[in-house]
Amino acid sequence: MAKLKTLSEAETARRRAVSGLHNLGRDEDADRIDSLSAREYAEEKGFEIIENPQRRRIIMARRMKSREELQAELEELRAENEDLQSENQDLQDQIDAVAEAIGVEEEDEEDEDENGDGQD
Repeated sequence: MAKLKTLSEAETARRRAVSGLHNLGRDEDADRIDSLSAREYAEEKGFEIIENPQRRRIIMARRMKSREELQAELEELRAENEDLQSENQDLQDQIDAVAEAIGVEEEDEEDEDENGDGQD
């Protein structure tokens, strides 16, 4: 039974054979193999060329969620949203506090510059 190879596999085998023969110092044989097409090489070696197999597309059936599952998921998302909003508000309060502290210092520096007390 002939070994099955795609055309690209036969070409790869041909190139490897050429390289291997060169490495062994058999340059004449390497040149002869190099002059063959992939189909000719496959025929000489007894490979059967097959067309590239088409790739199968597996489409998984989508499972529909039940109303109860969707409602439970919605409740989880609402609870998570509330937690994130609370965390966001805490962070915003911290940012506001820092901005207020920096803003007070910047206003003092601006007042000094306007009065000529600040250094340029």
